[in-house]
Amino acid sequence: MQLAFILCLILIVQYLLSLYQIKQYKIKIDKIVSGYKGEDGYFMFSGMTRGKLKHGAIAVLVVDSNYIIHECHLLKGMSVLTKFKPIEKYKGRHVGEIVSSINDEIPVKGKSKLPSNSKALLQASENALLTIAKKKVSLGV
Repeated sequence: MQLAFILCLILIVQYLLSLYQIKQYKIKIDKIVSGYKGEDGYFMFSGMTRGKLKHGAIAVLVVDSNYIIHECHLLKGMSVLTKFKPIEKYKGRHVGEIVSSINDEIPVKGKSKLPSNSKALLQASENALLTIAKKKVSLGV
């Protein structure tokens, strides 16, 4: 009986911590988006990786229609208290530079051996390149 009570208590705590994490994620995304509200030509992309027993990561990029990164944020860790941190080294650079630098990191065994933050950044960057290119093709630019 005590075991069932403890397991239920763990599930409730996990649920509450997940709600807290989702609320913090939404607040950060809203803050990023509000900086570009009403402006055309800016796009937000994200990439996410999950670890089974190790930490996961979420990367958020704000990219303009010329593929230039205006903001880059990374959330990496196992704790629900982990917060997004700005990554300044990519700000003002072409989104293809992230793909190129991460592809240079890939070991012989492939993408599965990359750290989770690199996988999330790579996913967000590839999404940016593909989506903006499709928009330009459909607009005939």
